[in-house]
Amino acid sequence: MIGYQFWEIARSKYPIRTPIESSHNSVPKVRLRIVLHLSKTNADVVIIGGGVIGCSIAYFLAKNHGIRAIILERDAVASAASGSAAGELAALGRRQYSDDFSKFILAGIQMHGDLYEEIVQISGIDYLLSDIEQVRPAFTSVEVSELKEQMVWQNSFLGLEAEWLKTTDLRSDYPWISHNVLGGVVTLEKQLESYAFCIALLQAGETLGVRLKTANVVGVASEGNVVTGVKISDGGMVGTNCVVLANGPWASIGAEWFGHAIPMIPLKGQIVHTATASDLDLPRYSIFHNSAYVLPKPGGDLLLGTTDEDVGFNNTPTEDAKNLIMEAALRLAPSLLDAEVRYITACLRAYSSDGLPILGKIPGWEGSYFATGHGHKGITLALITGNAIADHVANGESQIDLKNFALTRFQNLQENIT
Repeated sequence: MIGYQFWEIARSKYPIRTPIESSHNSVPKVRLRIVLHLSKTNADVVIIGGGVIGCSIAYFLAKNHGIRAIILERDAVASAASGSAAGELAALGRRQYSDDFSKFILAGIQMHGDLYEEIVQISGIDYLLSDIEQVRPAFTSVEVSELKEQMVWQNSFLGLEAEWLKTTDLRSDYPWISHNVLGGVVTLEKQLESYAFCIALLQAGETLGVRLKTANVVGVASEGNVVTGVKISDGGMVGTNCVVLANGPWASIGAEWFGHAIPMIPLKGQIVHTATASDLDLPRYSIFHNSAYVLPKPGGDLLLGTTDEDVGFNNTPTEDAKNLIMEAALRLAPSLLDAEVRYITACLRAYSSDGLPILGKIPGWEGSYFATGHGHKGITLALITGNAIADHVANGESQIDLKNFALTRFQNLQENIT
C-alpha cells in the first residue's frame, strides 16, 4: 500500500478543491481540463458522468470485458457528490430499507472488502478502506425500543453483529457521546476516503484503457431506437451505439433525450469539516443519530453532517446549514464545543421518489442504460453497480439482479415527452 501521502499526489493529478478561508468556509472547484477533438472520436461505450458510478462502470468494463469506454465529464472528476461524500459504508440508512435493498447494500459492502487490494494494486492509490465502530445512541425511551427492534433485525436477518450497550457502558467506553444517552447499538462498519476512491477507480480504469474527456453533453443522435452518437455543446459528436447515464441528478435531464421523465430530484447535502481541539484525541468510532453524525477520518478531520435540502441544483454551502449541523452534532458529542470549523462542502445527491437507485436498460432503447439515483448510498453501491451495469452492457445480463431498480417500476408515472 502506498498510503495517505500518495493520495495527496493523486489530488494534484486530478485536482478538485483546496480548503480556503471565506465567509462560508466554502471550497472552490479547481477544474481539470482534458482537451480532445470529440468530433473525430468514436467509442464502444460512452459513460456520461465522471463520478464514482461512472468511473466504476468504466473500470469493470475494461477489467472484466476488455471494453475501453470513454467517460465524458463536463466539470472535473468527482467534482459533485462523489468527491464530497463522507465515505461511510453502513448497512443501515436514515430509514430502514426493504429486505431486498438491504441485501443489495450488504453485497455492495462485501465487494468493497473483496476488491480493495486489487484496486489499490492496479491504481497505485490507497483510498484507506478501514473498519470503524459505529454507535447509534438512543436519547428517549421510544428510541431505545426502536433501536432494540432494529438490532434484532440486523442480527437475525442481515447477519450483522450488532450489540446493545447500556448507559454506563456507553459513557465509559465511548466518552465522546453525550451523557444524556440511554443506551445504544454498536456495530462494526467500514469507511474510506471518497475522493481518493473515485480517483483510484479512474486511475485503474485508465491503466486498462479507459479515457476521460471534458465535455458538456447536450443530447444524443439516434436511428430508430439505437443511439448513434452523443452530442457535445461545442457542436462535436462522439460516435457510439451504447450510452450510460451515470451523472447523478442530472440524469433526469438526460432521460428526456430518450423520451422519458424520471421521478428523481437533487437533494443538497452539506458536511462540516472540523479539527478537534489540540488536547483531544480523535474518537476511534463514529456516532450516527437520525441525519446527524460525527465521523472521524483517517486524514485527521472530523466530519459532521448532514442535510437533505430540496433546493433544486443549488450546491452552495450555507451558514444556516453549518449552524444546524453544528447544533445537532453538539447534542451528540458536547466535546465538539471547542472544535475548529475548517470548511464546509455541499453536494447534490440523486434521489428517486421511492428512495431506490434507477439501474438498467432505458426502456424502448437498445444499448442505453441508467445508473443513477443512489442517494446517500453512492459510494457504498459504487462497485456492485459498476459490476452489474458493465455485465449488462457487455452481455445483456448479470448475476447481480437489478429488476427491483428498473425504471419500469414507475410505469404508471411514465410520460412520453417526445
